[in-house]
Amino acid sequence: MVTNLQEKFLTDEKGNRIAVVLDIAVYEKLLEDLDEFYCAKAYEQAVEQTDPEIASGDYLTLEEFVSQHDEG
Repeated sequence: MVTNLQEKFLTDEKGNRIAVVLDIAVYEKLLEDLDEFYCAKAYEQAVEQTDPEIASGDYLTLEEFVSQHDEG
């Protein structure tokens, strides 16, 4: 998690902030953190969907899936 942004702001002629300038390492860390966040959310959604299916026995093992989709 990024804790030290050291951001700089670009302003318009009235002093309103219009853009942010970040160090590239901070920017890359922000992107990494964002990716981890979205992966965690996707995992949570998958668990919510699949836990009931697994509990009810409504699933295929990898071997079953492969055997059903084997081209040979």
